[in-house]
Amino acid sequence: MTWPAVPWSQVPIMSSPALRQADEQASSRFGIGPIQLMEVAGWQIARVVDAFMGGVRGKRIIVVAGSGNNGGDALVAARFLNQRGALVRASVVPARDPNSLAARHARTLQSLGIPTLEAPRGIDLSADVIVDGLFGIGIHLPLRDPAPRIIEAMNASRVSVVAVDVPSGLDADTGAGRESAVRAAATITLVAPKPGLRDATNAGRVVVADIGMPVGVFSTEREALARLYEIGDLVELTD
Repeated sequence: MTWPAVPWSQVPIMSSPALRQADEQASSRFGIGPIQLMEVAGWQIARVVDAFMGGVRGKRIIVVAGSGNNGGDALVAARFLNQRGALVRASVVPARDPNSLAARHARTLQSLGIPTLEAPRGIDLSADVIVDGLFGIGIHLPLRDPAPRIIEAMNASRVSVVAVDVPSGLDADTGAGRESAVRAAATITLVAPKPGLRDATNAGRVVVADIGMPVGVFSTEREALARLYEIGDLVELTD
């Protein structure tokens, strides 16, 4: 897995509130909604997993998806990975809202014939890699059931994990919770790196993905983010 490398010191780091505001601005100012960003995010995640595995055709991939947008990103990735010839299975936390993006993408996987189980069912030693899309930037510690059991199942599997945005259980802003969070071999963080990833030993290799968020929604970070995206739409962070 090789992407252009950039030192942490040269990239903008963005908090959860800043990214939530960016989501709102992208929609209100430019008409770019979560469903559009989610498609690009899922495609980027699939690219990173493909590169991480040295190709996914015939590989067994478990996609663990929460009920929020992070889970939606992971479920879109599942679709792209399936299309690349991977043997995909989804372990999903059912969304309470049947009209949520995560619920819609879960139904799409079922329509495609991709096995979908309720998490933590389906997380086991049989996989070649696990995609962790349980939680993103919106967690509140301590986690409530079934989240700890799902994280424990991922860690107990001893299978390499690629995390989406941040390893599940890690507070994206403070880095709290890392001791009991998912232990990832790599993390693909969307739009920009989060403060909690900087010294997170459980994040593994950290890759930043451009998912089409307009840099115009940012103020002080706009120029730095534009320079980062000019280097590449996937960039690995180094010390």
